[in-house]
Order: sequence, then C-alpha cells, then structure tokens
Amino acid sequence: MSSTLLWASFAAAAIAILFLVAIVQNSVDERSVIATPNIPRENGILTSFVSIKIKASAEEVFAVMASFKDYSTETPFSAFNWENVTADGVPMVGSTGTFKLTVDGFGSRKMQAKLTLLDRESKRLAVLTTSFTPWLLASERVQEVVPIEGHSGYCEYRSWWTLEGVAAYYLLLAAQEDFCESQKRSAADLKDFLERRN
Repeated sequence: MSSTLLWASFAAAAIAILFLVAIVQNSVDERSVIATPNIPRENGILTSFVSIKIKASAEEVFAVMASFKDYSTETPFSAFNWENVTADGVPMVGSTGTFKLTVDGFGSRKMQAKLTLLDRESKRLAVLTTSFTPWLLASERVQEVVPIEGHSGYCEYRSWWTLEGVAAYYLLLAAQEDFCESQKRSAADLKDFLERRN
C-alpha cells in the first residue's frame, strides 16, 4: 500500500513538473527572439530590443560605445571593467572582464563577460556573459549604430539583449518588464550623454 502511494506521488509530481515546463515554454515568444553572434535564435528564451534616434553622427556614437569608459561612468545601469585592453584602454575582440548591471528592484549583479564582436566598419559590438555555463544562463548584448538617411547629424542606436538557458525562464516570468526597462533607460542615458556633449 505505501509503495503504491509513493509511486502515485512520484507520478503526480512528474506530471506537475511536465505541466509547469509546458506552461513556461509556451510563454516564450519565439518570433521576438533575435539571434546574436553566440546565441542562435532557437536557443534564445528572451530578447529585449531597444531603438532610439540620437542627434549625433554614427561615428560619434560608436566611438563612445567602443570606448566603454566614457559611457559606463555616466550611466548607473551598467559598467564594464576590461582586463585585456589596447594602450589607449579600448578592449579587443576576445577581451574578458566584468560587467555590472543594475536593474531597479533587483539590485546589481556583477558578471564575467567577453567581447565577442567589435566591428568598426558596420559600427556593431557584442558582449557575451560567461559567468555560467550556457545551459544554465548566458546572455549576449549586441549594439549597433546606423546613420539615418536624409537626416544629417542623426543616427539610430539599436541594442538587443538575448538570453538562453534554464535560468532565463525566471527572467522571462518574473523580471521581463524590468529587464526591458533597463535597456530603454540605458539607451536614453547614452542619448542624453551624447546630446549634452554636442
């Protein structure tokens, strides 16, 4: 009798877990997931995308983004500290370091990061978090700047941050709004920083 009850309990727990997994997986909007250099679209759980028009040239905006030091000292939401840098302090592709992200209501988190893309021609860069194994949690943020045709002196800044791994489901369910809001505020900080300089 007790072994039957034990097996029935295990079966009920297994069904409940499978049901919970199905609900969580169905909450992923696969159409809104954007691939990054290291996270394919099919592995992504959540992408936060932001786009903002900035009154500055694409070259000026990318120079601030690629230097990391000017912008990250101005924004309270993210800060980078690279270990492998050039003589003028700029990281290179493959550089590792730490990245501190602050999300309102969730505090600050310091993560290990790696610069995976720094393309000055296309004005695009990408940073991959490496604190955890990808099956648990990985994220990659891609930032790019494109000139706006017909609007001299203006450009569009775009950033998308894609997460993968089991722990990304927690952010999807519990902190998606705050995560997306931090992206928007970070982009607005970049815009304010650049437009104040001009």
